[in-house]
Amino acid sequence: MKRYIVCIPSKAEQSIDEQIDCLFLSPLGDGKRLSEHWVEEFEKVLEALMTHPERNGFAPENGRFFPAAEVRQKRFRPWKGKPGWRVLYKIDETAATVTILQVRHERRPWAEG
Repeated sequence: MKRYIVCIPSKAEQSIDEQIDCLFLSPLGDGKRLSEHWVEEFEKVLEALMTHPERNGFAPENGRFFPAAEVRQKRFRPWKGKPGWRVLYKIDETAATVTILQVRHERRPWAEG
């Protein structure tokens, strides 16, 4: 089975850190536990992208956000029945890499370049 390397550039890392910080500071409960659970679920997403990134469909941003590459999305919901997040990424088959472009809450508008 082909294994991909997941790359998280600094801009994408910033969007991930923003999600974690928002949860950590949440007035809805134990922010530390919320953010830790989110990170655990996000790590499962990264593991899935290492083995089968092609299983996920194209993001609505495909063709606009990053015109030189196909933009795909992997959705994940850390809490059942609640809105989740979209991990936007591109695949480079030649280099066997998956590059995370951004992590966005489902309720946020589509990404712009």
